Amino acid sequence: MKSSRIALICVFATAAMLLSCSGRCPGEPGIYCDRVNGFHITFPTDWTVDEDPGDGRAVVAQAPLEEGAEPDITRTTFEILVVRMKSGPALGRFFDGYVKKLPDGKPYYEYEDSGEIKVGGRKTKYILYAIDTEPRIEARLEYFQKKGSNIYIFRGVTRGVQFNRFHDQFREIAYTFRLM
Repeated sequence: MKSSRIALICVFATAAMLLSCSGRCPGEPGIYCDRVNGFHITFPTDWTVDEDPGDGRAVVAQAPLEEGAEPDITRTTFEILVVRMKSGPALGRFFDGYVKKLPDGKPYYEYEDSGEIKVGGRKTKYILYAIDTEPRIEARLEYFQKKGSNIYIFRGVTRGVQFNRFHDQFREIAYTFRLM
């Protein structure tokens, strides 16, 4: 009787754990949940969040601007794009094609680093680079995951000279990304 009670408790605990990872959105401050695109991510609570701003971006979070700062020059964001494909290529093939096209038509592009890691237990590719986007040189740290035929690109973007200030924060935000 005691062992069956313990087994029943284990079954309920396992079911609760599975339910918490299966499409439910955590209701904590700073957590952005997108049920339509099937992900959630945690942004710093002092950042502003713009849902569905267009251009394929599902969400853009923006760091507070310093007083008197020019938004087009100093804006720092973390954004998530969802690329829907009819029959998507493998993550590696998509990533390699994306990276190959980065310098096309840009007056300045500088590759820094790339590799593969795990985020939320899923294979994730990343690249760090600088690029001229007129009116500024941007530093971008981009992460890529695939689920089904969707590719999720989540990236931190800031002015190149500000990158050291935001690098760790970008990484911390990215590591909270979870597909549902």
